[in-house]
Amino acid sequence: MASTLVKAIIDNAVIVSAIESKSIVNKAVSVHNLSPVAAVAMGRALTMAALMGKELKNRQDYLTATIDGGGPLGKITVCADALGHVKGDVFNPNAESVFKADGTLDVGAAVGKNGAITVIKDIGLKQPYVGTSKLISGEIAGDFAYYYAVSEQQPCGVTLGVGLTNAQKCKSAGGVFVQVMPNCPEELLFRIETVMYAMDEMSYQFDGSTAEEVIKRFFGEFNPVFTETQQVSYKCNCGKRKINRIVKSLGYTEAQTIVDEQGQIEVCCHFCGKKYVYNRQDIDKLFNK
Repeated sequence: MASTLVKAIIDNAVIVSAIESKSIVNKAVSVHNLSPVAAVAMGRALTMAALMGKELKNRQDYLTATIDGGGPLGKITVCADALGHVKGDVFNPNAESVFKADGTLDVGAAVGKNGAITVIKDIGLKQPYVGTSKLISGEIAGDFAYYYAVSEQQPCGVTLGVGLTNAQKCKSAGGVFVQVMPNCPEELLFRIETVMYAMDEMSYQFDGSTAEEVIKRFFGEFNPVFTETQQVSYKCNCGKRKINRIVKSLGYTEAQTIVDEQGQIEVCCHFCGKKYVYNRQDIDKLFNK
């Protein structure tokens, strides 16, 4: 099942994108067997990746974002393309959950803030675009807003939320991404900022509500014009051709040695868990021996 992302524009000066991402998060929980705090952190990051992926212009464009704050979760990696596909990985999917005084999960402590966000965009140029900024809280939403302000000089607002059931499944998830154009009047900017400050507990806002309904709930007074809708799903683009290149990078002698010692070479995709197995005949064929 896919999630739905919608995009709206306000007075030709503000772009509001929103996604209800429950299905994406539950797929990640299933693939990686995530602990509660890992599920929330990964869910927020995947939700943001989907929102960022919608900004890519061409079908072949691709982005990868890493969040590495030095916390117990380790590095989080999320990827998105322009076609509505996202995937992700976290170094320690079983990280122990720590709670704040109010009983909510302390995502910032699990992610850490002694590190950076790095975004790599492959958009058809000679070299990929690489942007980076330091982490300010580890809570992910504010960190991405800071990234856009510092690395891409684009004022924006980001709010993300993931709510879990007692069975550690995602019951609601979503995010809102507000981008301000250079021509935005100061008065409109102030009113938009006031709305963004009021957008608390996004996991509850998307519980039983669509992305379009959330935008109307908070920005309805501005008469937003909805311009785009996209289906987004968790989908890995690994395949035999890509894995072949990895195995070939070992070289024939090294690959042959591994098969002699272990009976086969097994490569497991970090993003979807799919296993690729090579025996001696496969290696000989791959290296044209």
